[in-house]
Amino acid sequence: MIAPVLHRRWSLDDGGSVNVRFTERPDGDLRTTDPAPGLAARRRAVVDRPWVWVRQVHGAEVLVVGPDDDPLAVAGRDADAVVTARRDVAIAVHTADCAPVALWSPEGVLGVAHAGWRGLADGVIEATVAAMASLGATSIGGVLGPCIHADRYEFGAVELDVVAERYGPGVRAVTSSGTLALDVPAAVAVAVERATGSPLDDVDVCTAASLERQWSHRARSDVERQAVVMWRTGPEESP
Repeated sequence: MIAPVLHRRWSLDDGGSVNVRFTERPDGDLRTTDPAPGLAARRRAVVDRPWVWVRQVHGAEVLVVGPDDDPLAVAGRDADAVVTARRDVAIAVHTADCAPVALWSPEGVLGVAHAGWRGLADGVIEATVAAMASLGATSIGGVLGPCIHADRYEFGAVELDVVAERYGPGVRAVTSSGTLALDVPAAVAVAVERATGSPLDDVDVCTAASLERQWSHRARSDVERQAVVMWRTGPEESP
């Protein structure tokens, strides 16, 4: 059976909506490093808007796309999150096992973050929320897309201590074979709730356990990438 498309939609104060797509293998390879032919067409098939994406460096830098920025000029900068209030662009980050996090506010401020363990430890979620607040976001909601889950994410003790020091003992877990693991969804949930005051929604899909639908670097060294993509539509537009 084909799984449903991972698409969420919420209403905005202006009568428009915000849309989130977590792409999957059937959407094709969306990697930006050494992109395969046909990338532009695959993006248009998801949403036909200029995509603003970032060259991810596993940190906490946020790219803010302002009203006067040229999407083609700012796309590809070094960062791990993108924030905007514009309606004419789609913002995206790319993942294989790291956490894709989509954040939105009723005022129409959108944010996407690529949250690997280093980015989480550096505060990428908190930095994204702060950038959204600077654009006028008040209440902020979030949803976590497909990422690797603890039972398949063996993790080093030293690195686990770093994440646990920031987000608490709930991020400590064990794999299905009993070795130390990092619970990425738990860490993201704590980060989002602390930063926004709201609980995190979660599509609850493990990339390493859903190989027919998701790319996974950890499970089989995939070089391909899926994306989380966000865009706004006005009251007069279809999603």
